[in-house]
Amino acid sequence: MKKGIRSLSKHYHIKDMRAWKNVHADLIITDPPFGIKFNGKRNNYNRDKDAVVGGYVEWSAEEYRDNIRDLLSCVHRNLKETGQALIFSGWNNSNIIHDEIEKSQGLRLRGKLYWAYNFAPACKRKPAHNVYEIFWLTKSDRWCFQKRCSTSHCMQGEANLSLLPFRREFLKGVPKYPTRLPYQLLKCIIEHFSKEYDLVFDPLAGSGMIGIASHLLQRKSVQGDVNKKGRVVFNHLSNYYHRSIKILEKPA
Repeated sequence: MKKGIRSLSKHYHIKDMRAWKNVHADLIITDPPFGIKFNGKRNNYNRDKDAVVGGYVEWSAEEYRDNIRDLLSCVHRNLKETGQALIFSGWNNSNIIHDEIEKSQGLRLRGKLYWAYNFAPACKRKPAHNVYEIFWLTKSDRWCFQKRCSTSHCMQGEANLSLLPFRREFLKGVPKYPTRLPYQLLKCIIEHFSKEYDLVFDPLAGSGMIGIASHLLQRKSVQGDVNKKGRVVFNHLSNYYHRSIKILEKPA
């Protein structure tokens, strides 16, 4: 495992999403920038801001719709005919993602999943939203779906992908990326929406957690980001999860 997870670095590319072609992914999982004035170093994110790496590229409100179109184009040309994609979105611009999916050629919106997480920034003017929407897309009527996964979400009750109540992880001793998805959440969706040895692709990789989770679950992975510092965090996280392999199986 040590050699394998460290060798993942060669599958993390510094590359713009528009440059990807013919990846032939079985599953695409990606979490695009929020399209708001987001600063991952703010104190209310419950972490040492000095540990958060720079270089995160936010999408402005003015360019958000065009970038989502480019992302959907990337998804379409890099997904197998039998493949599927899961696109994360905060509440702010989910309507834009939905609109552009409906306009897109060759991608079908199958439904939405909702991830309810345990932390949102303090908000004095209106309630804080701590639910992400996950858009589920396919190219055809053929796709892979496993009815159960090995997380507590399925093991301790009836499988229900309408709401995914997985807690965020607050890791100590590793550099922080402004955004990062928790392992247990990724484990749940990767096991439900792919098979062992399938290829999982993320064109907006950030910290690279999707690649790490895919590897630990016996999937192949390819990922890329325009931020060179994302790969730095990815390498630290790879080593962290190798050293702390037992934490992966703790209940969510």
